[in-house]
Parts: sequence; C-alpha cells; structure tokens
Amino acid sequence: MNGRSAHAGVLLPRLARTLCAGLLWACLSQGVESAEARIAVAANFRNTALVIAEALQRVSPHRYEIIAGSTGKLASQILNGAPYDIFMAADRDRPQQLVDRGAAVAGSQQIYAVGELGLWWPGVSGTPALTALANLEPRSVCIANPAFAPYGEAAWHSLARADISAVWREGILRVDNINLVTGLVAQGHVSAGFVARSSLISGVRNGSLKVNESEVLWLASDAALDQMMVLLTRGENNPAAQFWLDQMQTPSVRELIRRDGYRFPGEETDA
Repeated sequence: MNGRSAHAGVLLPRLARTLCAGLLWACLSQGVESAEARIAVAANFRNTALVIAEALQRVSPHRYEIIAGSTGKLASQILNGAPYDIFMAADRDRPQQLVDRGAAVAGSQQIYAVGELGLWWPGVSGTPALTALANLEPRSVCIANPAFAPYGEAAWHSLARADISAVWREGILRVDNINLVTGLVAQGHVSAGFVARSSLISGVRNGSLKVNESEVLWLASDAALDQMMVLLTRGENNPAAQFWLDQMQTPSVRELIRRDGYRFPGEETDA
C-alpha cells in the first residue's frame, strides 16, 4: 500500500517482542491489580484496538473487551448507561461532550491517533478526483453516515468544498461506519467510497483487500481526523482502564498505531 505498511511482516514480531518486554516490566514493577475493562472503540480503530488488547492481556493480569461502532452511536449508548470504561472516538467533540455532561473524567482526554480519509475508486482512469464523482449515480458512491461517523462527516464536508451539488450529495449511499464502506467498495457493490487509510492497510495485510494506490485520493490536508479517547466515570477507579490509558503513550504502542496507518499531532502525512 505505502511506506507505512511495506514492512508489516517484519514489524509485527519485533513490535510484539518490544511491547511485551516493556509492558511486562511495567506490570512487575507496579504490582498491578487484576481487573477487567470494556473499551468502546470507533469502528476504524477496531483492529488496532484488538491487537493492543491482546498484547496487554499477555503481559498483565487485566482483561479487555473491545466494542466497536460508529462514534455517535457509542456516545449515545454511554449517555444511556452502557457499561463502558474508556471511549476511543474518531473525533474530539463527543469525548468533550461526555466530559461536559459528567459521563467522562475531566482532564483524561488525549489524542491517541490522527486518522486519514481517502476516496477509493477502483478502476478509475488516473488518480480519482472529487469533482468527477458527480458523473456517477449518487447511490453508487458510499460514505459513513455523517450523523454518527466523523469520517462520514469529513467526507461530506470534502464534497461540499468540491462544489458538488447538495441535491447530488443527498442521494449518496450512507452506511453505519467506515469499515462497512470499505467492504462495499471491495465487493463491487458501489463504484467509489470514502475510506480510512487504516481500513485499507488492515485489509491488505490480512489478504481481504487488493488495493492499487493510484485508485485512492488521500485527503490529508482537508480531512485529518483527531481521534480522542477519554476515561469514562465508570472506569475512573478501574486499574485495567488506567493501564490502557497509560500504555497508549508508550513508544511501542505508538509504533503499532503508526503501522496501522495513523499518525500523531504535529506529524506530517507521507501520502
């Protein structure tokens, strides 16, 4: 796919060894108490969160359950009492709203990744162009629902900036989350879709996708997504939740996040 994924096969064993060694030392030195935590994760980060959870469980007494979905729906579930301990959103707004409403711990917010949106248009001649989408039937173009998914909202704004008519935009196929968009494009059910870089990298790595880089228009300058996590009030005294938060800032976990197609605030994209 690109420089971030070219050496994934080499990186995985090294990442696992480095991560395990560092975390094992942390657990032994701190005498960590066993606990369980439920992590609500934006759909685009699901695969990365599962890998992190597996690594943390190998080297600590903690256990983690990953629940993935669109950011908006997860936030709504939390406000309605869903028993989650940490919320990993695909935007800044909803974690802050949870803090403002007393459902999350003030001061626990942190940007754990910066995601990247792209237009994937298999079979197109040359690099895809946003304005060329207007030549397609709207229902053959797919986005994550902007009402619930930050990646879909970013896609919607990108189309608006490209001066594509509001009437055409209203006809676009909208699905629950960004991973579903990737699947629909890959299976040929739609001609084009707005996808996360992380979804393509994950699919290429596991063999479920074949992606020609020339078929993707990356929108890094217009649609970078600051993905924020926050400790929920339910998890405030949960050592497993606190351990998860702490480990997100370690070099080994950050390297794993970069491998999956993300960057961090202040870093330039290599697209």
